[in-house]
Amino acid sequence: MQQSEAAYQWPDVPTTMQQSAAASEETDVPTTMQRSEAAYQQTDVPTIMQQPEAAYQWTDDVPSMIEQSAAASQRTDDILPMMQQSAAAYQRTDDILPMMLQSAAAYQRTDDILPMMQQSAAAYQRTDDILPMMQQSAAAYQRTDDILPMMQQSAAAYQRTDDVPSMMQQSAAAYQWTDDIPSMIQQSAAAYQQTDVPSMIQQSAAAYQWTDDILPMMQQSAAAYQRTDDILPMMQQSAAAYQRIYTPTTMQQEAQVPAALDSPQRSGTIGNSVTISGSNNPIIAGSSGVNINYNFPLQGPGCSAPKKMKLDSPAQDPADCCEDALKSYYRRKGSFVKLIPWVGDDRKHIKKIYTELQLILGKDRVKLASYDDILQRETEEGDLILIAVLTGLAGRGKTTLFNKIAYDWAVGSSRVLRKYKLVFLLKMHALEQSSDLVDAVFDQLLAKDVSIERGTLDMFIKNSPGKVLVLLDGFDELMTTTLCDSSFGSILEILNGKKLRGCTVLVSTRPSHVDRLVSEKLVQDPFTHVEVMGFSWKNVTEYVNNFFVGEPDKAKGLLEKIKLSGLLIDLAASPMLLLVMCVLWQEKCTLPETMSRLYHDGFSYIFRRKGLDSQDEAAKVVIEIGKVALHGLLSPDQSLSFKESDFEPSVLELALKAGILTSQRVRKRLQSHNSVQFFHKTFQEFSAAAYLQSLLEADPEEFQKILNEIMSKGAKRFEYLLRFCCGDNEACTYEIMKVFQVRCQEDLSFESEMGQLALHCFFEGQSESLPPEEFIHSFITDNICIDGFNWDRDCLNSVIYFLKSVAEQTKNSGNTYLAKVKELFVLADKWTWFIEKLAVTMCAMTNLNAVVFSFCLYLTGSNMADIAKSFRDLTNLREFYIHCSDELRGTAALWCMHLKQLKSLKKLHLSACKLNGQDITLIAESLIDLPNFSELILFGNNLGGTVALWCMHLKQMRTLTKLNLSGCSLNLQDIKHVGESVRDLPNLVELKVSYHDPSGTAALRCMQLKQLKTLTKLGLCKCFVNGQDIKHVAESLPNLVELDLSDNELCGTATLWCIQLKQLKTLTKLGLRRCSLNGQDMKHIADSLRELPNLGELDLSQNYHLCGTAALWCMHLKQFKSLRKLDLGYCSLNGQDIEHVAESLRDLPNFSELDLSGINLGGTAALWCKHLKQLKSLTKVSLSECSLNGQDLKHVAESLRDLPNLVELVLLGNKLGGTAALWCMEVKQLLHLQRLNLRYCDLTEDDKNHIYESLSDLRKNGLDLDMRY
Repeated sequence: MQQSEAAYQWPDVPTTMQQSAAASEETDVPTTMQRSEAAYQQTDVPTIMQQPEAAYQWTDDVPSMIEQSAAASQRTDDILPMMQQSAAAYQRTDDILPMMLQSAAAYQRTDDILPMMQQSAAAYQRTDDILPMMQQSAAAYQRTDDILPMMQQSAAAYQRTDDVPSMMQQSAAAYQWTDDIPSMIQQSAAAYQQTDVPSMIQQSAAAYQWTDDILPMMQQSAAAYQRTDDILPMMQQSAAAYQRIYTPTTMQQEAQVPAALDSPQRSGTIGNSVTISGSNNPIIAGSSGVNINYNFPLQGPGCSAPKKMKLDSPAQDPADCCEDALKSYYRRKGSFVKLIPWVGDDRKHIKKIYTELQLILGKDRVKLASYDDILQRETEEGDLILIAVLTGLAGRGKTTLFNKIAYDWAVGSSRVLRKYKLVFLLKMHALEQSSDLVDAVFDQLLAKDVSIERGTLDMFIKNSPGKVLVLLDGFDELMTTTLCDSSFGSILEILNGKKLRGCTVLVSTRPSHVDRLVSEKLVQDPFTHVEVMGFSWKNVTEYVNNFFVGEPDKAKGLLEKIKLSGLLIDLAASPMLLLVMCVLWQEKCTLPETMSRLYHDGFSYIFRRKGLDSQDEAAKVVIEIGKVALHGLLSPDQSLSFKESDFEPSVLELALKAGILTSQRVRKRLQSHNSVQFFHKTFQEFSAAAYLQSLLEADPEEFQKILNEIMSKGAKRFEYLLRFCCGDNEACTYEIMKVFQVRCQEDLSFESEMGQLALHCFFEGQSESLPPEEFIHSFITDNICIDGFNWDRDCLNSVIYFLKSVAEQTKNSGNTYLAKVKELFVLADKWTWFIEKLAVTMCAMTNLNAVVFSFCLYLTGSNMADIAKSFRDLTNLREFYIHCSDELRGTAALWCMHLKQLKSLKKLHLSACKLNGQDITLIAESLIDLPNFSELILFGNNLGGTVALWCMHLKQMRTLTKLNLSGCSLNLQDIKHVGESVRDLPNLVELKVSYHDPSGTAALRCMQLKQLKTLTKLGLCKCFVNGQDIKHVAESLPNLVELDLSDNELCGTATLWCIQLKQLKTLTKLGLRRCSLNGQDMKHIADSLRELPNLGELDLSQNYHLCGTAALWCMHLKQFKSLRKLDLGYCSLNGQDIEHVAESLRDLPNFSELDLSGINLGGTAALWCKHLKQLKSLTKVSLSECSLNGQDLKHVAESLRDLPNLVELVLLGNKLGGTAALWCMEVKQLLHLQRLNLRYCDLTEDDKNHIYESLSDLRKNGLDLDMRY
């Protein structure tokens, strides 16, 4: 071509223009303008110089710009022939790009031939040949990090680094990944729009099409552009504008300056069609969508016609633009996490500070590997679960986790996140219940001047919800406290499934607000519940070592300090509080012992670092801002953002300087203002508590008024406010304990959430005096249960502090309170430190009768020694149970001697403790001389082959009445030794040797049952017994009262052995659980059992093949005149079966307990529950895990209300959330009810309130109501 020519093509798309042409690649179409060009890329805006050229490239290379030249680039290794007057070569080597005068850039990414134009051509081919350089010009380009030589009248190249572009005379300003706005220079315009609409100018055209055609050459000038590692050359009297969608706009002689630059827009028009000169004449028609047709001269045999494409996608294209804007935002601003204001460098890149959190999957308690697992959870049908609720205490890392997800999406580091086109991370403290998703995106995430149409973005989201991930951070901070579904905007309607059902949503909240979030109005099944547990000890260690890089001694000292304190270990699980510990330790190597003190010291540190040394002045600042903070927390919309005018100016200045408050310019619905916020919600709560503490002295009446308002709105919502208010303030602590006692008396216990909150408050107070007497009596009752399985360390720490305080402060008065405790039940899981401290307080429980430690998995021999020693003075202790403790093997020598002191001990259970033969020998020796000892349970210890070591001691336990050696892996010889040892025990009535390997017949022969003359109870579960064995038992022990044959495979064999049962005339209890019985078996068994006059209990549970068979056998139940209890749990019965059973049981005079648990009866209660009315002697009904709904329960309650003796109803595990209003009034009619079990029923706070109100009279009469979990 004359003077210069630049060829460019990505999928071989030809462009032609007079005087100038700009070719654009798959996604980036340049805009061309008269005498100017501005290249704009995905995130950055180039600076425009006088008659400049802006080159941009997605690599680390530097383009060269030359007067009247073009830079040619290509991703191949072909040879670029250079023609007369101009040649620009580009090659992927490590060389420097020389810039020459009067050059041309040729580029093509195909194997087609580049037609050569008059006096100039740029050829490029994908080969590995050498690049020849032509007369007067050669430009070599490479994709390296080399230096860009700048030539006379050259362009400034841009590289994707953090460097500053250099600017040459008459040069182009290169654009870098920053947020700068391009400056506009004389005869220059920067065109950028997040659309793919090229601007058409007279003497210039930009054509783009997805075809494989040959690149035509253009007269006078061509600008090549590619979306690879190529350079966009800019030429004199030419502009290349860049636009990223496929819908071009037209303008006359003008460049449209985008609204994003706040510059005046220029507009022009072009006719409905125009023909561009050149060999390939494109016809551009219309102004909204463009059809480009090429009259291709080379079309013929072997040449396919070019494709025709309508470049019009109004919803998809704004999504591209929005995607780029969001990714840019998350990569830049979102990639830095603000720490705390007392750290000098208070912003860290998320990659440097992020430490993996413990993510626990709901009730399954399964630890998730990463957040990826949350996004891949499926229903039983294989569908993705699209909503996840993440709960965690304040400071546990929920916000940082969401920031990390957004960042990982932006940089493309997560495979799971790549399927999402758009990821919206929204702060819910800036939202109301009426908030709209698209509005919130514009308000919180997109630049004020972004040129994206709301309507088109909304259209994309609605049309492609599966490509959208919404992260809602902080539901507990929502600016609405009373939800009304008629006022919901699209965000809450996404949560309740009324909009965008294919959209994925993760929403975080504090545990206090889970009931409001997971409710009938909002989130319902299926959803994934994940607990954000914060840091594990491994995480804590990693974090501390990273903080004290270069100071290993300080790191070691802090870790040792934390490890020695149960409280600090719990607080360190919070990333925020661990950071507080680090900065305080760095200053003076000491740490406080409560959360209140930790925040207090943190605030003091802030002010000292910022030059405010006076503690009194600092306290005044906190109290002053606390007044505003408290007003915000108590406001109907729970305000977490404030105006500057809400604060006294001097106080605001100091708080902003310290960093406790932050101020930023925010935009909402196109209006902007300065918004003041506390650095973290806990900072607001701490400040509000400081103000509330000051009121108790300054205005006690106002203090009480506010305290009552807090309690009326729900104490759990204000947990941290109440805890901070008690902090080291004895007067406030006492007043708050009183209000708990008055307003929550019936809900105060160790197990209840309200009770746990009250104990947290007492712990924070560190008071030297006890709470009110009524408060203490609410917790310390005859029976204390401490559930370490479902409590965190924080709860256990508060419980043990309370018990210890009561013990220490009443020890001189006879332990008035703890002396009333008769039974202590402890589930401690891994909390051995808790057991050590509890052992001390048990000494004060002087009237303790029974102690149970269950599932104390890590209970050690040393722990057992502490416990046993604390028992020595407990003269009334009769029962001691240890279940499932894995660390006791071989430790009996440390603690068994203390058992000798327990003269009142009757029962000792040591089940599944991994004890060995030597342990049992020592234990048995210690028990011989106990005068009242009667029951020894050693279930589940591996004692196979060891019985000979200790069986002689059994002979000496003359008072023994019960021995359980089930599951002890005994062999035939062991069983023989057992039989020989116990046959002379005069009081032995019960023996269990279930779950052992030898065949039933051989084992029974070894035991010589006939010699066990006093035996009345025998357990032979899973002993492989057959009909002959049962016959042998019946003949040898005709006086058996209880026989348990559960877990033996008896399917289809009943005819062989059930007749033998007729001989056991004294039998009162028979266990046939999990025996695979079918309907015919049941028919024979029922027929045989009807002749047993004393049979009172029959366990048929977990026989799964009885569905639809009740009509075959239940008529015989009518003759079980002594039957009191029938267990049909998990028998797969249907509604009609239940009807037959109830009909058969109605005339039994003594029948009192019916267990139908685990049977899927959902939606069928109306069919069968009416028959329950006839069971007039019924005292207990179990309908656990029956899939009952609210309507079912209403029918059940209506049927049971006429039963005069019903005292216990068990409904555990039915999903009844949001239904209490349907049935609680019917339950109210169960006037004699004493126990109602609603555990694990997913009840909401509204449900609980309904139940409390409706059953208030029953509760006054002693109803034990259990609604935990």
